Amino acid sequence: MDDGKLKLNRPALLAVPLRDAEALLEAGDGDGALLYLYLVKEGGALDLDRAARALRLSTRAVQGVALRLERLGLLVRSEPETLPRQEPPEYRAADVVRRSQSDPAFQDLVKETQQTLGRVLSSTDLKKLFGIYDDLSLPPEVIMLLIHHCKEEHEQRYGATRHLGFAVIEKEAYAWFNREIMTYEQAESYLAELDRRKTLAGEIQRAMGIRNRDLSATERRYIMDWIDLGYGPEALALAADRTVTNTGELKWRYMNSIVRSWHGKGLHTVEEIEKGDRKSSDRARQGDIAASAPDANELERMKKLRERLKNS
Repeated sequence: MDDGKLKLNRPALLAVPLRDAEALLEAGDGDGALLYLYLVKEGGALDLDRAARALRLSTRAVQGVALRLERLGLLVRSEPETLPRQEPPEYRAADVVRRSQSDPAFQDLVKETQQTLGRVLSSTDLKKLFGIYDDLSLPPEVIMLLIHHCKEEHEQRYGATRHLGFAVIEKEAYAWFNREIMTYEQAESYLAELDRRKTLAGEIQRAMGIRNRDLSATERRYIMDWIDLGYGPEALALAADRTVTNTGELKWRYMNSIVRSWHGKGLHTVEEIEKGDRKSSDRARQGDIAASAPDANELERMKKLRERLKNS
């Protein structure tokens, strides 16, 4: 390689304010810089799902990166046109009965819901189901996917005998609405991603040696955060082993500090981590050698001392 300076192969097409460039360099956030450049290219508006696909990150990871850019003052939050929907308007029982008699689609939805839950819906349940159907305008097939999902999650956590309250279904329905899950295809894609993360979390749990017990809510959050950072079972098993070796037990906060340190250095696979360890060890050895080697002044002083001893 000659002594010529490297430069861009073509003129830059994206204008980045100097203040923003300095903030990104100071933060040292690679994902933040990528998201910033992506938003400049796309015109500035953030679509979490599209950005996640473009940057090959999870939607949750992009959301975290966006929050970091917001703290740096590089993203601003516009005033929402409407607040996230939390609960339906108050429906009268007569309105629900009349609609259930005149709307065949809602009639079928009621029957399928009762069959899935194994009980006759109460008047309160009917109001909540009607709110999901009428206020959110979710298609019946999407509502049934949602109900089956809630039932499976409930039975896995509490068993098949515990009653599934319709308030749980209603809460999940409004969460889907606020995520803009409005079609059958979107619902299937969302549930497939949940299944993938759940399967990966189970593999991580086994790799960490946790068996014969369920994870606590806090432990589950740690694992989901690590999945969002791009870590798999092998790397997290290594982090767990180092945690136990250094502390004598599996301390989740300590392990999280190890994982976050790796992520800050861009190390995500076992191969990358071990390579990074070797580089750190080499730098440490070089530092020890440099520290133990006498400097020029010390050598000169020793030389003069030997001369004085020789003359005396």
